[in-house]
Amino acid sequence: MTDGPSVYQLLAGTDEEKNLAEDLAGVVDFLSRFLGAVEDGSWRYAHETADQLRESIERFQRRMTDTVPDGHGDIKRDDEGRAVRRFSAPNADGKRVHQATTAFAQPYAAGRALFPIDGLEDDRVKTRLLADLKRNAELRAALDEGDAEKLSELTGRQVTIVQGPDGRR
Repeated sequence: MTDGPSVYQLLAGTDEEKNLAEDLAGVVDFLSRFLGAVEDGSWRYAHETADQLRESIERFQRRMTDTVPDGHGDIKRDDEGRAVRRFSAPNADGKRVHQATTAFAQPYAAGRALFPIDGLEDDRVKTRLLADLKRNAELRAALDEGDAEKLSELTGRQVTIVQGPDGRR
């Protein structure tokens, strides 16, 4: 684990702005997975991921709405029983949401393409992200190589790699 404050702590902005950014980064995550599934011709995974992408977009959209009261102390519902919602602009600065989304989207291929890390204005955030990305790459490489000693060193815990009956680790 990298020492010091987290990316979330380093980012300027309110919790509402960071929540919007996390939800938007989730959209980017599922978009990235969906595009990868299509590229690989993994149609079942593309189908499943399309549902997750839609749900992620809906979660983001809900952050910009309020439920509509029914006049009797309850929430108005549509014919299918879903809460009726109306637009309600979040109390958020778009630039800070964009900066946070840039930070949160870096683990995803589509995120790096849509929100290049060079667009981050705070060098502390950029430095922390680059350190985290480097550490994650080291962890992946050690896992791929089956290097338990390196994994133990990186995680600070004793790691043992066990091979399954199918020969996979």
